[in-house]
Amino acid sequence: MLGTAGCALVPQAPAPALEPADAAPAERAVAAADGAAAQRTAVRASVRVRSIGCDAVETGSGFALDEHTLVTNAHVVAGAERLQVDTWDGHQLAVTGSVAATVADLAVVRTREELPTAVPLAGADPGPGEAVTVVGYPRGEALARAAGSVTGLVDDPLGTSSARSLQVEAQVAPGSSGSAVVDGSGAVVGVVYAGATTGEHAYAVPVSVLREVLDASDAAPASASAASATTPAC
Repeated sequence: MLGTAGCALVPQAPAPALEPADAAPAERAVAAADGAAAQRTAVRASVRVRSIGCDAVETGSGFALDEHTLVTNAHVVAGAERLQVDTWDGHQLAVTGSVAATVADLAVVRTREELPTAVPLAGADPGPGEAVTVVGYPRGEALARAAGSVTGLVDDPLGTSSARSLQVEAQVAPGSSGSAVVDGSGAVVGVVYAGATTGEHAYAVPVSVLREVLDASDAAPASASAASATTPAC
């Protein structure tokens, strides 16, 4: 069964195990150091997003694209009277506006204060078996990383998007929605929006779709691909 971020739920077949490539000790040490630096950037670019509505507060995750722009899920910001953004080091940033996509579960949020750092976007979608890490705030609690691997591209299991989804074998939980899925270089390859009931599978908007939404948002924020989020009256 599926759900959203919440993060959603679906029973899936397990992905094949990854076999690490053989490397000399010095090469492995360099790769580990590079990987650690990339992970630090992804961690520092991650934010907790609180959607404050008339009757409830929902929590999701997100990540910074530049000094004043972050990405999360459309369902994380939907119905918000007010949004709060918390950085990895405990700072709270004011939100000046948001734009929600209609072709995928994505939203672009602008902040008044500067975000600590930004994470790069990968140039292409990852292939099956590629190792990835999900970085976000499961259950709205402490920032966490979940290692996993890509299963492949599948139809949206929630049936809410015409775009294909990236299926990842990694643990997520309510609050993980909007988390960055990063590859070994620390570049974003997807944005989590749903997860399996068992918590062992995640579904993400692939970076190719994210790039299309960002291009549409920059060119025409009120176009068919993006529409301004509305603020409800309590």
